[in-house]
Amino acid sequence: MDKFEVVAMVLAPEQHIATFIAHYRRRGADRVRVFFDGDMAPEGPFEGGEIVVCDEAFWRSLGQSRPQGVENRQRAVYNHAYRQSVSDWVLVVDVDEFILGDDAIGELLSKVEPERESVIFRPVEAAYSSRSELSQEYGAAYFRKPYGRPYCSILPHLVYPGSGGCFTKGLLGHDMGKHAVRTGIADIVIDIHESKRDGKPLEAARNVPGASGRPLFLAHYDAISLEHWRAKWDRRLAARDLMEVGRKRNRQFELYAAARQRGTETELFRRLYTLGAIQTFLLRCLNLIIPHKPNDLTV
Repeated sequence: MDKFEVVAMVLAPEQHIATFIAHYRRRGADRVRVFFDGDMAPEGPFEGGEIVVCDEAFWRSLGQSRPQGVENRQRAVYNHAYRQSVSDWVLVVDVDEFILGDDAIGELLSKVEPERESVIFRPVEAAYSSRSELSQEYGAAYFRKPYGRPYCSILPHLVYPGSGGCFTKGLLGHDMGKHAVRTGIADIVIDIHESKRDGKPLEAARNVPGASGRPLFLAHYDAISLEHWRAKWDRRLAARDLMEVGRKRNRQFELYAAARQRGTETELFRRLYTLGAIQTFLLRCLNLIIPHKPNDLTV
């Protein structure tokens, strides 16, 4: 079985960091390194994980000043971590992303063809039932799948009336997935969703089936809870750090800013992240939703 290391750059509460580390240790990670995008180290405990504080001293050790824009800081951290890794693979994810499925991650990676330098895990996005307790962390009852043409230009407006313009291929977050990359390759650059050589994405394996015959998937909790979602967008509202977000995320930003001013964030959250009976039925008929046990990150 191949060994893999997990790398993430985070600015998140301690309980979310602890949940993230515990999940990937259960999933067989040889090492979990969390780079904290702030000056003060979170206290933990973080059993089985390593916390690296990205303070001024850290950036000086890399021979550079702190990059502007969170995406640029992520790239710097990921490439630094990649050059240090002694595992067979480095898996690059965010603190709200978990690899779920029946098969061991290391076993699946060991079966990837040698000529494939990277593996991309397809994303699915956490969504709540209309009966869910929105303050329960990781309480999503479903994962919605991304979809392309012919659905992507019409279906979001049917499923989410008045909010369809916020969705890209059926998701509020990214639809690109995240990746693991083989270590020891000198001429590549590690990016957020994929790694590149001479500016071009590596030839990656996708939808790799494990022993179960089904691929693993990247479960993205774009909203871990109502409170988490509100805090995340409050930070974005304060920082105005929208350097690399797409048009759909900008639309979400505008809607959130208006809702925050009116005090209607909960109503906006329900419009975007909860599924009623008709929405659930439609997505199930199209095989675009996966039922999930709330607060289950054990696999």
